[in-house]
Amino acid sequence: MTEINESKLLIVDDEPLNRELLRRHLSNSGYVNIEAVESGHQALEMLNSQSIDLVLLDMMMPSMNGLQVMEKLKSHAEWRVIPVIIISALNEKEMMLTCIQKGAEDYLIKPYDRVLLKARVSACLEKKNLHDREVLNKQKLEAAYKELALAYYELEVVKNELEALSHRDGLTGISNRRHFDNVLDREFKASQREKTYLSLILFDIDYFKKYNDTYGHLAGDDCLCRVADSANHVVKRPRDTLARYGGEEFAVILPDTDAIGANFCAEKIRREIEMLEIQHRSSDTSSYVTASLGVSTLSPHSKVLTYQQLIQEADIALYQAKREGKNQVRLWSSPDDVIS
Repeated sequence: MTEINESKLLIVDDEPLNRELLRRHLSNSGYVNIEAVESGHQALEMLNSQSIDLVLLDMMMPSMNGLQVMEKLKSHAEWRVIPVIIISALNEKEMMLTCIQKGAEDYLIKPYDRVLLKARVSACLEKKNLHDREVLNKQKLEAAYKELALAYYELEVVKNELEALSHRDGLTGISNRRHFDNVLDREFKASQREKTYLSLILFDIDYFKKYNDTYGHLAGDDCLCRVADSANHVVKRPRDTLARYGGEEFAVILPDTDAIGANFCAEKIRREIEMLEIQHRSSDTSSYVTASLGVSTLSPHSKVLTYQQLIQEADIALYQAKREGKNQVRLWSSPDDVIS
């Protein structure tokens, strides 16, 4: 029983008898999908509309001979991979060589041997099938690479989002204490290395425990968020960092900022918080929520050896602001400094 082959074959021959004879031989060999046309022009039209796996091409045809048809095929990006078998009565070695050089897979002389025809057609189609599988596998591989690249990109996005979330305070959305410590350590080392100023502001909400006791913890959380948001409007430079230091306490890292600049920033934060006009009837300082702020500065020639010392100095200045009446800014000064 002849095995059925569904490859698409195209016969191009101007003689009806030749076309029919060749079709019959191919059909007897198991090929069921055969088209036949009488001219090169018709062949090119069919190639434009259908997918062809093999062309069996007569050499001597009017208007456009086989060699011209093959040149058209091999100059076309999509058609050049289609194998071509020349079937011709011309038994000239020079013509055979020319056809092979132009891209023909094979050259059969009429009258051809049917066994040889079957073998040549089978070999050409196997080569075409190998090429098609290679193209398909390449397309699948490219699609897999694209999917992998997309998955990697999405993974990076999620990773960056998780990284950003790990740096954020869950309530206020600003930097958390861990991120604050990492940034301050980095900026402190950069300041020492580059001999630049580095300032730190610590501030907390005055009488915040009383606020919570009076208005409840949900109102307290809302107050913290509003205070963080107002401070965030002041801290705008790319390298500046606003963080929740703990509880109702906040911190601001100001690289390349001297004491005057840090004091100006702290005072602006204090005013922004006061201007929120959040009612606080339990405060002994104001009828609104206020904050006290302490500032410390590392100068290019400072003897401060660790960033923890910078925090301690800002904390002392904050305590001084609290002790002297709250709702104010105080700059840390060493015992050797002259206090104006």
